Amino acid sequence: MFELLTDHHFPDHLKDKYPLIRFSPSSDDIIISNLASHTQITAPEINWYLANSQANEEIKLANLHRLYQNKLNIFDHAPFKEYTTQVQNDLLLLGTQSPIVQDFFNQATTEGFSPTLINPQEITHIKGEIGSFIAILQNGEELAFSQAVLFVQDENLCKFLGILSIQDYYSAQEVLEILKSRLGTYTYKTTTLYTPSLCQYHQRRPDKNGEGFCHKCVNVCPSFGVTKNDTLMELSFSQIDCMGCGGCIATCPTGALDFAPYTIDCLIESLRFYQDTQILLIPENYLSLLDEIQIPQHLSPLIIPREKFPSEAHLLAITQESGHSFIFFSPVISRPTKEAIKLVNDIYQAIFQTDAAYVAHDTATLQTLWDKPQKLIHYTYTPSPKEARRKHFAERLIYMIKEGDFGRVESGESGEMIRYGEIQIDEDKCTLCNSCVGACNVDSLIANSKNFSLQYNPSLCTTCGYCIPSCPENAISLHLNGIKLSPQYFTYTTMAQDSLFSCIECGNAFATSKSIQKIKTLMTPLFANDPIKLRTLECCADCKAKLMFER
Repeated sequence: MFELLTDHHFPDHLKDKYPLIRFSPSSDDIIISNLASHTQITAPEINWYLANSQANEEIKLANLHRLYQNKLNIFDHAPFKEYTTQVQNDLLLLGTQSPIVQDFFNQATTEGFSPTLINPQEITHIKGEIGSFIAILQNGEELAFSQAVLFVQDENLCKFLGILSIQDYYSAQEVLEILKSRLGTYTYKTTTLYTPSLCQYHQRRPDKNGEGFCHKCVNVCPSFGVTKNDTLMELSFSQIDCMGCGGCIATCPTGALDFAPYTIDCLIESLRFYQDTQILLIPENYLSLLDEIQIPQHLSPLIIPREKFPSEAHLLAITQESGHSFIFFSPVISRPTKEAIKLVNDIYQAIFQTDAAYVAHDTATLQTLWDKPQKLIHYTYTPSPKEARRKHFAERLIYMIKEGDFGRVESGESGEMIRYGEIQIDEDKCTLCNSCVGACNVDSLIANSKNFSLQYNPSLCTTCGYCIPSCPENAISLHLNGIKLSPQYFTYTTMAQDSLFSCIECGNAFATSKSIQKIKTLMTPLFANDPIKLRTLECCADCKAKLMFER
């Protein structure tokens, strides 16, 4: 049940359309209310929209219902857990004795902290997390502390939640206020969901530099929310150190990472209520910036928890499920999301000669975009559980392309964030050993046992490049040439094909012709003076053993 307590009057015939909404205090089980005192789950966006919408009562109530349903989907489907840890007032100051440090020391003491000043040169390393850090000293002793302030530059230590660099803030008081806000019981939630089987880094061979073939999530993470171990080839996630920005979600090519506060499934469930609407997408943390902005009647706000997690699949889902282009208001957008917006817009420009997403970083720009959204193709698609992101994106994209041919859209030449392309295989070199098939964990490369062929679907390929060193024949090359907007790009095509080779003794097929030819080329010089051994090169395992024993 939803509760809407307001002085705004809605006619009874409109109220009857939304039986889940209670317009007066109720003894029924209320899940979400617009007032914090009435339920555990509050939707502040309800009061914001009531105060700022220019819509008539019918449209306004329809949009309020959408906002409630979006909040309910987060409540029902967001699989995050809540954790707590205790943060005491012990504070470590890393620096040398100076008037600035001494002044901060005195202020911290006045504010109730127990500060300890130590020279960074006395410390070998720091481990732990907020509330339970440990500094290992040069003399072997351990110093425990809950939070720290740096008066020296250290890019790594700043990645810990609970360790602040004084140079990142305007005043000592600002730093102290942040430190005080974390004292006592500190609560945090799961922000990142991880599916190792889809990951292009997890337990795979390192590249020539000793790193993984894909670790974009680590590259974009501003904290220790996600780190990698190149010895084990495994990712580690620290939910307490995670800033919850979602940048890693947007750049993950496979969808191995998902945003726990607002999963892709949660988004799609919410979008079911936004069909045939023009969406104004707003991160919740920036909603207050729009307190003085009047929202036009034709726009339906959709509130998301943060701004940096949307990928190209999220953006295309918003456009297709609503059937319109949309406006995205956010002062900050992550580099992966920015690339995703450009990619989706390039696709819509190529097919429909219009943009899908209009971005406003400030309120002045926002108000120039009110009339930009327009009606576009509508398509409803539900991805299967744990479906790879490229599969989801491809299914949506092929619906737009159908049988047309709209050229190529470029992306990912830098290879840093979002990149698309395709591999090429030299069929003369390929022996169909299928090593590349085993290396591909997104089913872009498959072996067709019916016609002994190697097949490839470029729309599923993440261009990780893992298949290239997996090929013993050096037959594979990778080209970051973007997405080809034609049906062929979304289907499996034959890259190499062969016939079965039959044992010259028993006649049973046991290998491909190319693989036998390769073995003969390699071994014939070694067996040139031994006709029996030469014959075994064209025999199955059973006949080979039989020939050798009959010598």
